[in-house]
Amino acid sequence: MRFTSFRVERSRRRIVALVVSLLLLGQLPGAAAQSPTSSDPAIPSTPAGIQLEWALDQVNTLAAGLTAERVVEQFDPLFLTGITPEQLIDVFRFYVGPAGPLQVARFEGGVTDQRANALLAGPAGYWRVALSVDTGPAHRINGLYFQPVWLPGSTVDPSANWSDLKRRFDALAPRTGFFAAEITDGSCDPLARVHPDEELAIASSFKLYVLGELAHQVSLGAASWDELLAADPELVSLPNGDMRYAAAGDRFPLVKWAEQMIAQSDNTATDHLIARLGRTAVETAFGRMGHAHPELNQPLLMTREWFAIKMRLSDDDLTRYLSATVEDRRSLLETMVQPQAATLAEWELWPAFRAIDTIEWFASAADLCNAVLDLWKLSAEPEMAPVLNTLSLQPNITFDPGVWSYVGYKGGYEAGVKSDVWLLERADGRWFVLAGIINNPLTEIDGYGMADVMVAAAGLLAATE
Repeated sequence: MRFTSFRVERSRRRIVALVVSLLLLGQLPGAAAQSPTSSDPAIPSTPAGIQLEWALDQVNTLAAGLTAERVVEQFDPLFLTGITPEQLIDVFRFYVGPAGPLQVARFEGGVTDQRANALLAGPAGYWRVALSVDTGPAHRINGLYFQPVWLPGSTVDPSANWSDLKRRFDALAPRTGFFAAEITDGSCDPLARVHPDEELAIASSFKLYVLGELAHQVSLGAASWDELLAADPELVSLPNGDMRYAAAGDRFPLVKWAEQMIAQSDNTATDHLIARLGRTAVETAFGRMGHAHPELNQPLLMTREWFAIKMRLSDDDLTRYLSATVEDRRSLLETMVQPQAATLAEWELWPAFRAIDTIEWFASAADLCNAVLDLWKLSAEPEMAPVLNTLSLQPNITFDPGVWSYVGYKGGYEAGVKSDVWLLERADGRWFVLAGIINNPLTEIDGYGMADVMVAAAGLLAATE
């Protein structure tokens, strides 16, 4: 199945599921009572932006006057093979419409020619919309998904302070790192720290450095966001991500590979970008982006190599790899690891907690702050809008749009490892970074507890004078 068809099919299934839920339950899902923000961002007049305006108008008018014929004109024919025009009208009229009027409270991923994702605010709460259009002259909608979402409850006691929060964070795991900072004068100005310089396993948060190298090469003219990169079967990795479904030779712009890498934590997209940019170039990015010990990530592992080492190497082979020099490890990746990576299957058992302190990607909480700081600096150039757009596609936590006008995020997880880093712009224009890492080599980490603490930290940042 070709990737483009897969995406449309998945979007159809989502909307069909919403319609079925409506018909079976006969009720609108509840949302926490909230009010729209007083200052709503304008929707850019791109093809996708214009279609988002149209979709919101259908929601806010309960699809008054909308006919099946008009739906056929507005939507891609392939999309309508999974949902009838009449059912789609019901989505506007009965599923989303009663929550209106809805207004854009914050964009998530920006508004490009082909995509418009946003957090919507209404009288009864918040909804998320993801909309995409095709490249034809009519720019018909080929993806549309509405979802009710809830703001996290406050976990900050009125008398809480950074000292209380740091104690909570440090109790989450045997090894922790935390860094809360404001971006001032082009640097991370710390507000609170817990073991900020301890280099820990970060799992997929290392993909920030791949994005940083891509942005760096774009800034130098060595790459471009719209450069087409072909799918290579020899670079297919294990989940997460949909890019592993792309047919060999299918070409996508580099920005698409980057968005999938960050928003879906797509491993196949990550390995394609590392191959395109150059493994050693990405290794260099760690130091350029403020990592205190970039040598810890040399040689940089592609995700498929990481899976192969964890899942296939014997203890003796693992010892051989770890005792080798960096250059010898590069050779072993070619001769011992990559042949194993080529035969990995998704149904193989995962060896939880294996070598998380040696076969991983490593950074400290301070390193992660510096990484998103570097991306923030790069985003100041007009051609670098995809940097912040990509980071904000999947915010992980729905922070209050009345407080936070921008939320960028990348996280990482494997058994025993969790990392989170947010880049946040407050409504008054001040920028902050939250970075946290917890490692436990013996048992599963407390991801929910970590999320609670990070929400509390954002609450303290919101109150920072």
